[in-house]
Amino acid sequence: MAEFNNPKEYEEKFDPRLYLETYFHLGSGSLADNFIRFQEEQFHKAFSSGKVKGHTLIDIGTAPSIYQLLSACEAFDEIIATSHTQRELCELQKWQNREADAFDWSSILKYVCDLEGNRITMKEKEEKLRGKIKQTLLCDVSKSNPLAPAELPQVDCVTTTVCLEAACRNNEAYGLALKNICNLLKPGGHLLIGGDLGANYYEVGAEKIFSLPVNEKFLKDVVGENGYRIVELASFGRPEGDDDASDYEGFYFIHAQKV
Repeated sequence: MAEFNNPKEYEEKFDPRLYLETYFHLGSGSLADNFIRFQEEQFHKAFSSGKVKGHTLIDIGTAPSIYQLLSACEAFDEIIATSHTQRELCELQKWQNREADAFDWSSILKYVCDLEGNRITMKEKEEKLRGKIKQTLLCDVSKSNPLAPAELPQVDCVTTTVCLEAACRNNEAYGLALKNICNLLKPGGHLLIGGDLGANYYEVGAEKIFSLPVNEKFLKDVVGENGYRIVELASFGRPEGDDDASDYEGFYFIHAQKV
């Protein structure tokens, strides 16, 4: 039986600002340094290829992060950001509203601008993404319409990073979540997923936050069984000497299409 995390319990344990401060200052030496570089390179590759583009992209589980959307804003006219909890959403809205105490994304902005050949400045990139985000909604991947009560037309692309491992307590739930997300996509629409391999937890302050451990075989099977065709699966093993804030074994990135 599919089992999902309780959003209220997750919200009580997960401090989104501490999460950002711990993992998203690129170059700080945290375990996320390798993760961010890997994911940004994969997103850049997908969106700069000219194959993944369109009018609307939905990002499942955006808040409190924006790193996964920095290249997406070059390929899509509109982005719909989503959040699993209200607390995460508040942190994202600080950035959207340019509040003085919003998280500073400059280290990751610089990395992405460098990947893209510095066609625009970091400030221009940040403002471009703000302008492309047209809606911010709460989401629940356990529902057949993860954005309910909102009813939206099917879109060209859905992205999600380290969201399903957080929301799903078992493999059955992961499969159901993929099936529900598929309902948001047009036929032939693109799904881009990034996450950790083999992680049971990651630390945010004193809290160990649950993560569903997945491996490449499971991912290939579950994506193929729930409405998609895999275009590419890339992975990256855990570097030697990485810190012990998580028991992860590596990272993955999947590009799939709805069949």
